[in-house]
Amino acid sequence: MAIGSGFVIDPEGHVVTNDHVIDDSAKIEVRFESGKSLPATLVGTDKSTDIALLKVAASTPLPLEIRIEVVGRDVMPFAAVQGGGANTDFARLRAAFQLNGRAGSVIIDSTMERDPAAKVQRSGGQSFDESAYRRVIAAMGVAARVVVTHEHADHIGGVARFPAPERLAERLTLTRPQYAGLSSATTNGKVPEAFAKAQILDLTQPTHVAPGVVMIPAPGHTPGSVMFYVRLADGREVLFIGDIAWAISNVTTPATRPRFITQFFLKSEDRAAVANEIRALHDLTIVEPELTILPAHDAAWIQHLQATGLLKSGFLIEAP
Repeated sequence: MAIGSGFVIDPEGHVVTNDHVIDDSAKIEVRFESGKSLPATLVGTDKSTDIALLKVAASTPLPLEIRIEVVGRDVMPFAAVQGGGANTDFARLRAAFQLNGRAGSVIIDSTMERDPAAKVQRSGGQSFDESAYRRVIAAMGVAARVVVTHEHADHIGGVARFPAPERLAERLTLTRPQYAGLSSATTNGKVPEAFAKAQILDLTQPTHVAPGVVMIPAPGHTPGSVMFYVRLADGREVLFIGDIAWAISNVTTPATRPRFITQFFLKSEDRAAVANEIRALHDLTIVEPELTILPAHDAAWIQHLQATGLLKSGFLIEAP
């Protein structure tokens, strides 16, 4: 039995390794960093360069990777992010996420256009990447499923203003409160009629919405707030928590947003519900330390996850 290293090169499950590792092997198995092993088949070899190409044969079409498009950035006081937080800067970003695999892609959150973004972004470190926003919209148009963590404009705005609503509707899943909140993010306050054909859920319990993706009701920050549990093909697990917390330190401390933020700027937020959710997430990190908690806006934490390889930069856009 030979043992060697390799790396995954695409969402289809292709793995590059050395030819001498698999030469004359009757059975090939790929073991991932998570400890999970999957059978693989040999696609081809080049003995002159000692390269072999394998393809993982997953039993279920779970996502193979997570990608991120960062559309906007700004800076806000950390004291406004976390109760009792230091008077330092908090780098905030607005992004969408793409899960890629053999079953197609899933888009989580859609960001928003430049004009509405300019109204909510703070002046410090403010930027907007128009090309990134266009890539998000293009990817949504060919995705297998499009979902959002809640109905605030910086998460649902790309859905509300999608240029071809009838095309998006067939791949869109929203909860009933999220659908009701669409009108606040459109240009004219009206929801496109085509969106009535989207999958609208009366979400009361965790619900499978795509391979390896479970939507979990978490009302509090907004009535339509949800989390997404994602299991990748290599066994890694990620929990997208949207804006339940703005920073990962909200969860690890644990601590909510300051009371004045809720009272004056997030008047519809159920502060008690959010506090209970943050406490539950904190406890979850203790009993499930391998689970990655992913708040939507924490630039430093997301940069760390990119450095570890969990998040890859830039969406893949393929024709349906």
